[in-house]
Amino acid sequence: MLATSQIPTSAMGLGPAPKDTPSTTACGCSHASSSSPETPPYESKWKTTNPVSLTRESFLDLIYGRTPLIKEAQFISKDQAQAVYEHLGPQFSPYLHATGPPVSKVGVAQFEFQAQSQEDFKNRSGNEKQRYFNEVAKVRSLHDDLPKAIPGLNGENIWKKVIAAIQPLVPEWDVCLANEAFSSPTTINNLQETEYFSGIIRKINAGVPIHCDWAPYDTLTESWILSKITHQAVFNLYLSPFTRGGSTTVFDVQWSPDALQYRDPSSYGYFEELVKGKKQTTFQPEMGDLYFFNSRNMHTVAPLEDVDTLNGEGKVQDAQQQNFVPRMAMASFIGLLPAEVTGGKPKLMFWS
Repeated sequence: MLATSQIPTSAMGLGPAPKDTPSTTACGCSHASSSSPETPPYESKWKTTNPVSLTRESFLDLIYGRTPLIKEAQFISKDQAQAVYEHLGPQFSPYLHATGPPVSKVGVAQFEFQAQSQEDFKNRSGNEKQRYFNEVAKVRSLHDDLPKAIPGLNGENIWKKVIAAIQPLVPEWDVCLANEAFSSPTTINNLQETEYFSGIIRKINAGVPIHCDWAPYDTLTESWILSKITHQAVFNLYLSPFTRGGSTTVFDVQWSPDALQYRDPSSYGYFEELVKGKKQTTFQPEMGDLYFFNSRNMHTVAPLEDVDTLNGEGKVQDAQQQNFVPRMAMASFIGLLPAEVTGGKPKLMFWS
């Protein structure tokens, strides 16, 4: 995330940055200025607050902000989810960089190499992209390897199963992994070296603050191809048995430059005033469920009720809580790269 003062006056065609700067309290937190200009009356574009099934119409509604949530119950069997859950459980490591509550993962997230706070913005090294692609190379074969290592998957690549469910819905778009080579013209010869990773598996036990994931703003510190998308969504395939807590709430508030008035400068989060009075929808996933939502919408994940304290890796500290069930899911962003960038068909890109 960029610092408020660093966003260009026009962020990828999204309009001017807010004229009023946030006021600062004694705690150092930024809040909306009392002199902020009046905003237009709130009008929701959502057709419903209930989850809908995956169809061409619902997927396009999701991408374009007209529906908040798609659900495919039991997209994979509980036996398959349990097999992945048990196999990957010991393999998690903490995010290389995260300014909010602890998150652990198998795979790599581009988020780990973003400027997440105002302090981050001051300390960019210039080699973030190369470090990211170095990490991608280490996990590139993860989803091809899992069916070989986990008999309970019955040979099925569950990441590819999600992609295969989306591909026939949008034949007018190329469905593919994100790649820096998609800029037109490009001088990149080895396409694999600049291919993104998709399908990170995460444990989010301590929750996450209200935030959104909107690459045209989040990646402006460097020239990532992600900064050129026009729409963004996310899928989560849930692998955990039932957890107490850990629900996700999506708000009918999409990122705009005005949202920066509510940014928490110490992290990637936003203050609650931004979503107050807006429509919202909350879901509690079950094992094997697949959910999609528009990641430009503000959203939050509640902490698990069974956890009192966590160490830096999101692991249980209290020996009395050894029966604790972590919240585990496979996730990927989905972004639409327009024809004026690709020089051909638009691309529906996947990355984590």
